[in-house]
Amino acid sequence: MGHPPLEFSDCYLDSPDFRQRLKYYEEELERTNKFIKDVIKDGSALISAMRNYSFAVQKFSQTLQSFQFDFIGDTLTDDEINIAESFKEFAELLNEV
Repeated sequence: MGHPPLEFSDCYLDSPDFRQRLKYYEEELERTNKFIKDVIKDGSALISAMRNYSFAVQKFSQTLQSFQFDFIGDTLTDDEINIAESFKEFAELLNEV
């Protein structure tokens, strides 16, 4: 979408056509300005959300890594050992991501 060119010599005539072309340029500048402000605002919100997400993943990973079963008797069952190891592996994967 293009706009008709603004000629410097037309500004002396101050014709209605020149004013209309000037108005098109002003409207385009306003739309562009609004777009840039929206990009900055949405980009900042995205970065903030990514930081919060990253902190939540790290916290979840730490929780999984620190998990330990309390056991009754001498040792943990095979299922308990597998679950604890799975939590630790999953925590390591989260850290890598």
